[in-house]
Amino acid sequence: MANAMRPERWQQMAAAFAREVGDAAACRLCVVCAEMLGVSGAGITLMDGDQVGPLCVNGHGATELEDLQFTLGEGPCHDAFRSGRPVLVPRLDHRAPIRWLPFAELAIRIGIGAVFAYPLVHDDAKLGVLTVYQREPGPLSDQQLEECAALSILLAETISTMSSSAHLGILGPGIDDAVEFRAEVHQASGMVAAQLQIPIGQAMARIRAHAFANDIPLAVVAGDIVARRLRLSDDRDHREREVGS
Repeated sequence: MANAMRPERWQQMAAAFAREVGDAAACRLCVVCAEMLGVSGAGITLMDGDQVGPLCVNGHGATELEDLQFTLGEGPCHDAFRSGRPVLVPRLDHRAPIRWLPFAELAIRIGIGAVFAYPLVHDDAKLGVLTVYQREPGPLSDQQLEECAALSILLAETISTMSSSAHLGILGPGIDDAVEFRAEVHQASGMVAAQLQIPIGQAMARIRAHAFANDIPLAVVAGDIVARRLRLSDDRDHREREVGS
């Protein structure tokens, strides 16, 4: 835990993080986290209720796994955000929850053996999640665990500042992209809810199911719905036609 870290080490990490990030684009945050922790990959997700937006991804296989979590609405990132506690799975082949089955299967197939997700909390507000990936199964070292907890605090503070900063262009593009992603998914779910006359939650489930069944990123499906290139069918109408045939 970060509060167990020696004060001098905490100060070193905070200074190094600030120095590495500097005025870089938001996509640099994941690179910095992976390098500082010495892990295979990292992803940072901004989350607001059921709406999810990627801030950045870095490392082998991380993009595919982050995309799958967005599509399914399940995985270590979601569990960490909902619980407000770290989710540590050192062996995806044996210890992944059954609800993560598609995530775990893809992770193993592309060569990811372990995943560790840390909620990003600032002033009691949950902002998102830092997810760390390792190719080889096994736990993180004690030092890595301490530094993951410390980085989650530093990231939460940084993202909070990024979100509220009046200085446009400083770490702005990544935040803007994530907000745009969430807004488009939210708009798409609203359109599907209105078209099919179903609750927003069910509409979001329909969009995720379509994305997963057709192996299309959730963002692409949402974009097609908003642009009116795609209209999801009403399953009830389909069942009624089958019964009447």
